[in-house]
Amino acid sequence: MSSAFKVITAPGAEPVTVDDIRAYARIDFADDDPLLGSLITRVRRIGETLSHRALATQQIQQTFTIERPIGGDLSGPLRAGPNWYEYQEQLGANPFGPAQFYFDLAAPPIQVSQGYTIEYKVVAFSPWTVFPQVTNPDGSTNTWIDDTLEPARLYIMTPQTANFYRFTYWAGYSSSYPCPDDLVQAICEGVAYLYDNREAEGFPEAIKNKFLARRVDWV
Repeated sequence: MSSAFKVITAPGAEPVTVDDIRAYARIDFADDDPLLGSLITRVRRIGETLSHRALATQQIQQTFTIERPIGGDLSGPLRAGPNWYEYQEQLGANPFGPAQFYFDLAAPPIQVSQGYTIEYKVVAFSPWTVFPQVTNPDGSTNTWIDDTLEPARLYIMTPQTANFYRFTYWAGYSSSYPCPDDLVQAICEGVAYLYDNREAEGFPEAIKNKFLARRVDWV
């Protein structure tokens, strides 16, 4: 199974402000504020690429493609049948077809309170079909995101047999869940470096390592 994602709604606010950078870099004039704003966005994107996190609130659309399984041997002794108890006890495997029980979501942290959309399709050329999310009278649901994990994991109780799944959700740090101090520090250092080195082609390894220290793998 392969996965890819894209940002469909860019952040409306960055994790640090121009005033924050001016105070950090001891810049006492406003002439370069537009430049500082663009550098903040640039460094934030670098940090997201290195850390695999969404450092500011943004809407993500992630697509999973369930590839055709590799065929077995055409001759020789028959292999043992499926372990039905194992399938029951370990969510994530379905012996009847490509129906995934859970998916790891890209770009943590996930803003579960914002809601999310699940879509699927069997054939690449078919239109997307919205998966119905149901809330039962007892408050239980047929889908659930465990955002205590990194990456967050989306569970589907009764998944559709499909070759493609698509999820649209909100991710990133916010005012209610601020960007961690070490990542804010790395962004400030990165902006200050690029401001002082306008023609720099590279990015300091020491700053890269601060983002990499927070890296989370979702593939």
